[in-house]
Amino acid sequence: MSAATDFLQIVRPEQKQAPDLEMGTIPANYVSGRPAVQFDGETIASTRTYPYLASYTPTAGDRVLVAMVAHGGVVIGKIV
Repeated sequence: MSAATDFLQIVRPEQKQAPDLEMGTIPANYVSGRPAVQFDGETIASTRTYPYLASYTPTAGDRVLVAMVAHGGVVIGKIV
C-alpha cells in the first residue's frame, strides 16, 4: 500500500461505495403493489419485487432507474 492509501484507511476506514444503478421496465402485467422489473439485457422480469420512492407511482411499461443496495434494490423513479 502507498502512504496515501494508508492515510485514507486511517481517516476513512469505512468508506462506502455508491450503489449500482440499473435500468429496466415495469412489466406490462403490473397492476399494483411492489413491481417486478425487467432489467435491460434480461429476457424476463425479475421474480423479486422492489420497493419504490413515495414520489413515484409505478405504471406498467414505465422505464425506471433502480438503485441496487445491499438487500436488493429500490426503484428511484420513472425515466422520461
